[in-house]
Amino acid sequence: MPTNVKIDFVVPGFSKCGSTTLCALLDLHPDIYIPPIKEPWYFSHADFETQHAHYDSHYAAALANQFKGDGSVEYSGYLSEDIAIERIYQNNPRCRFLFIARNPKARIESSFREMHHSGIQFGLDAPYELYECLQSFPQMTQDTLYWKRISKFREQFGDEAISVVFLEELISNQQATLHQCFRHLGLEVDRFPGASGLNLNAGEAKLYDTRLLRRIRNNPLTGPQLAKIGPIRQDKVLMPLRLRKPFGRTSVYWDPGSEERFQRDIAPDSVSFLRFYEKAAEFWDLV
Repeated sequence: MPTNVKIDFVVPGFSKCGSTTLCALLDLHPDIYIPPIKEPWYFSHADFETQHAHYDSHYAAALANQFKGDGSVEYSGYLSEDIAIERIYQNNPRCRFLFIARNPKARIESSFREMHHSGIQFGLDAPYELYECLQSFPQMTQDTLYWKRISKFREQFGDEAISVVFLEELISNQQATLHQCFRHLGLEVDRFPGASGLNLNAGEAKLYDTRLLRRIRNNPLTGPQLAKIGPIRQDKVLMPLRLRKPFGRTSVYWDPGSEERFQRDIAPDSVSFLRFYEKAAEFWDLV
C-alpha cells in the first residue's frame, strides 16, 4: 500500500449520525490517535495516487503504541464505498470498523440542514422543501440506507470486524457505548479518562439563506460580487442583517410526499438494519 500508515480502525459512517462527536470522544483514549482533520478521505480520494505523503503527514504525531483511526464518513457513501472498501482492505485486511447510526428521519433532517448551511461553498442552492431535496439529491436517500451500505463492509471484512453503536444510546449512556467501542478495538476500558458534555455539529447552529439572499446570490450583477467573499466572512456579515439565519430548534417539515417516499424507500431497510443489530422497529418509531 502506498501510504506508510497502517490504519487500525475506521469510523466510516454513517454521515450526519454523530461521527464527529464519537471520534472526538474516542480520541480522548490515550491509546487512540485520530488526526485533527478526522476526515482525510484518503481511501476514497479521486486523486488517490497524489495523496500518499499527505495522508502520512496526518499521522506524524501518533505515538508508536497508539491505534490509528480514520473518521472519513465518505467511505460509506454510496458513490465512494466500493473503491474505499477495496483500498482499506489492501491497507489492512484486519481493519476494524465502528459505525454510528441514528433515527433515519433525523439523519435526513440533519442532511437537509447541512445542504443549506454548506451549499454556498459549492455553489449549491438547496431547495427549501424537503421533498424537492429528496428528489434532487439521491445521496439523501441512498446514504440513509444503513443496511444496504453496511452490507458491503460485512461482505469484505466479516461481521466480527464491525461494531455498530447508536447515537441515541451514545447520548443516553455515553460510558457504556464508549466501552463497547473500546472492547471492539481491543483496548483497555480503564485507561479512558471519561468525558461529558461533548456535542459537536449541533443541527440548530446550521444556517440557511433567506429567500431574499437567495435572489441576491442568483442575480447576475450581485451574485458574482457576493461569491468573492468567503463563506465564513459571509456568515459574519449576513447574520446580523438577518439574511443568513440559524435553523434553531425549528423542525423540518415532512410533507406527505416526503413521508410516502420515506416509508417506501427507506423504512424497510431501516427495519432490516435494526433487526440484525437486535433492536425493535419501535426503537426508531418505524411502526
